[in-house]
Amino acid sequence: MISVVVPTHNEEKLLPRCLESVVSQQVDYQLIVSDGASTDNTLQTARRYTDLVITREKASLVKQLNAGAAVASGNILLFLHADSFLSPGCLSRLQRIPADVVGGAYTMDVAGNRFFYRLLSLGGNIYCRFTHTYFGDRGIFVRSVVFKQMGGFTDLPIMCDVEFSHRLKVKGRTALLPGPIITSSRKFEQESPWRSLYLIFYALVAFKLKMDPDKIKEKYYGKG
Repeated sequence: MISVVVPTHNEEKLLPRCLESVVSQQVDYQLIVSDGASTDNTLQTARRYTDLVITREKASLVKQLNAGAAVASGNILLFLHADSFLSPGCLSRLQRIPADVVGGAYTMDVAGNRFFYRLLSLGGNIYCRFTHTYFGDRGIFVRSVVFKQMGGFTDLPIMCDVEFSHRLKVKGRTALLPGPIITSSRKFEQESPWRSLYLIFYALVAFKLKMDPDKIKEKYYGKG
């Protein structure tokens, strides 16, 4: 069985499409929503789709991901962002991964018709395929036994997905599965294409150079 963990914080607008994309998959799944102090109708929305809704008093992506994984009973864990949704067949393809694959992610398309989004999707897919470095908006998956061996996600303010995928590569073979996962363009709508690309490259290089993650987060998201 596949356990799908969806972390949320005030996601009532985009959450229905995300959860609909899970429950419409023709496989045996377990859906877990791990919420971090939402003040809108996120919890009510989540409970329309699953009884497994866990809450924390404070929003923390890493803690929510790990808390969701802690109650999961599937042999494969899939971490799906609330502003993303699965295309048909994603979970079926995950069920059929070779026995030696310990984890990975999916190809991703940014929602919208801008040429920049197509370029961003293609470039990101190529980067992930050749580096085996996976971003959270691509639906990171991992065998539950391997996740436990790794101790879950490391508590970082940013780049916990990149850090996790680096450790995952050490555990065995990883794979980028055909998706795509469709992800909201909202994170790119407030910046120019060139600045968006600059911030992505900055974060990756700064993290590789072991700069302070708090400073990387401040630069990437802004002080607001």
